[in-house]
Parts: sequence; structure tokens; C-alpha cells
Amino acid sequence: MTLIGTSYYIFTYGCQMNLNDSELIAGILEHKYGCVLCETPDKADFLIFNTCAVRQNAENRVLSRIREFHGRRKKRNPTQKIILAGCIPQYEKENILDKFPYLDLVIGTNSIESIEQLINSSTPNKLCLAEQRDQENSYKDIQRSSRDQAWIPIMYGCNNFCTYCIVPYTRGREISRKKEAILNDLEKLKGSSYEKIMLLGQNVNSYGQGLYDNYNFTDLLEEVCQLEHISKIDFLTSHPKDISNKLIEIIAKNPKIGREIHFPLQAGDNRILEKMNRKYTYEYYVDVVKKLREAIPDVLISSDLIVGFPGETEKQFENTIKAVKELAFHRVITTAYSQRKGTVAADMDEQIPEDLKHERLLRLQAVVRKYVFKKK
Repeated sequence: MTLIGTSYYIFTYGCQMNLNDSELIAGILEHKYGCVLCETPDKADFLIFNTCAVRQNAENRVLSRIREFHGRRKKRNPTQKIILAGCIPQYEKENILDKFPYLDLVIGTNSIESIEQLINSSTPNKLCLAEQRDQENSYKDIQRSSRDQAWIPIMYGCNNFCTYCIVPYTRGREISRKKEAILNDLEKLKGSSYEKIMLLGQNVNSYGQGLYDNYNFTDLLEEVCQLEHISKIDFLTSHPKDISNKLIEIIAKNPKIGREIHFPLQAGDNRILEKMNRKYTYEYYVDVVKKLREAIPDVLISSDLIVGFPGETEKQFENTIKAVKELAFHRVITTAYSQRKGTVAADMDEQIPEDLKHERLLRLQAVVRKYVFKKK
């Protein structure tokens, strides 16, 4: 089937994986069905909200926008189809259709291809969710949003179950793509403008677990470095506990690999890190930073920090402030803890009041502005 001239518009919220998912949706619509990108959301035949559910406030804003556009389409574009995609459907599951019965299609993070049901069926299932992603996806229909950098997922999901995080519940358990599929995607970039790539995963350092016995992320990275048509390689995201000496060695000896390494600290206090189930101490994190800087003099360390985790004392918060001053980060993403149902932390005692979380976040951001170096 072709829908040549039919238009679409995508609102994308959240991380790079969400952005990559939007590229896949756009690719299916454009390359398989002949749709075109619409300049304005109100005029689009397919209006897609690809969402993030990491924080409650962000989720509330997205759902408010859906209500807004539903009200607008009654007058401006009655035939418009509204599609909810991404992490919110996977998180809210069946409840989402109770709250928004007027949605034309709801697809989760692991069922992107289900958008084809809306096109191919006169009576499509409104709710399309899957527990696990298809590791064989070849990305043949992707419509990339960047002109020079291609995002290449190497794995999906997460097995770490940090107590504050809903990612294992929205994206499922960790599953690695076969190296042949990844290298095939990279081979398709030959002769294109995409000489820079970003290898994506919730924790790229654990790539290969459950798939290979003697092949891991460092092996994949070495193979990718040998591809002559790829000039620069970056990757997101690394978990501190899985940054190995071999990985540091490979980064150091391969100039193709970007020098900004992002691995979230999340807190500068060991008790909070333990309650978060991060599986490392602050001292361990400092040691990893030291090894990176010794092996790679021009390395740039970037991180994430959370304030207001349940039970966080003023002293524990000050330890996070101290970490920012000590570690000379290149870039830091700061956020206040968001209580998410279904996570362990949501049921912990001593939830921090919102006003105190906000106050601590402002204090942290002030320190970040003073001590964090951002390369121009």
C-alpha cells in the first residue's frame, strides 16, 4: 500500500533511543508508504507523540498536549489520526486507553512496526505492546534526522534495575543485537554522508551478555574502528560498574573514538548510591575517572546527578555538591528525583518534599554552572 502525499508529524520526547525510534517510525511512513513530513502538526494526517516516562512532570506535559491536540483536531482536522508511542504506553499499559479512548493507536517501545496496522487494517488493534524488542531489526526503512551522524542501536532494555528507574519496565530486559546486524547497518552507510556514528544502548558496556560467550562491547568497538568509511565513533550510555580496563585501553589507542565519555554518577554519597542499587561506591567512580584521565589525557567526563532521593540528608546532598567540585566534569545533567510507581524507590520511606527537592536542585545547578567546564 502507498499513501503518497499523506502527511505525518512526530513530537519526540526523551533520550537518544526515543529519537532513534522516531527515525524508525518516520522511515516506515516515508519509505514504505510514501508519506511526507508535514510542516505543522495540526495539518498532519498522522500526528505521533513518541514519549518518555522517566519523570512524572514530563509525562504530565505530554498527556496535556495530547488532550490539547485532540480538542483542536475536531475543528481543524477531523480525520487526523493521533498515535501515542514510546515509553508512556509501555509504562501505563492498558490504563492509557481508559484515560484517552480517542487515541487511534497506542504502540510501545518494543512494537514500533505496529504503526503499519493503522495503515493496513480497517479495524486495527488500538493497543500494541510487546515485552521485548526484535533484535534482528535491520533498520532498512530508517529516516535519519541528522545529516552527518547516524545512531546505531546495539542493544535494547536494561538489567540493572536502579531503584528509581522505570527503564527495565518500559524497554524490557536487556537484549543485544547480533554483531552481524550491527555491522550490516554500518556497511549501508558506506558512500553516504554518515561518517560519524553513535552506538546506542541503555548500558553499552554490557553488550553481548546472554548472546555471546567470548564477544563483548570492546570487541565490537574494535571491529567498528577498523571500518574505513567511519571517521568518528561515540557511544551512549555507560554504566560506571562496567567500564573495564580493556575499554579504557581501546579508547586510548583509537583516535576515531570520541573523547567525551558519559557515565552517570547519580549521587556523591555511598549510602544513597547503595539505596539506588548502583552497585559501586563514590571511591570506585573516582578511580575510574582517574584511570580514564591517566590513559586518555584529553578525555572529557560527563555525568548525570539526581537530588532529593528518598531519605537524602543535607550531608548526603552536600556530598554530591562536593563531587561536582572534585571531579571537574565536562558536562552534567541534573534532575530532581521523580517518584515513579512500580519502582522500589517509590515505596521507600522518607520521600523528600517537592519544595526541598527543588531547592536542592537549584543549589546543585548553581555549583554546576561554576565548576563544570563546557567546551565551546
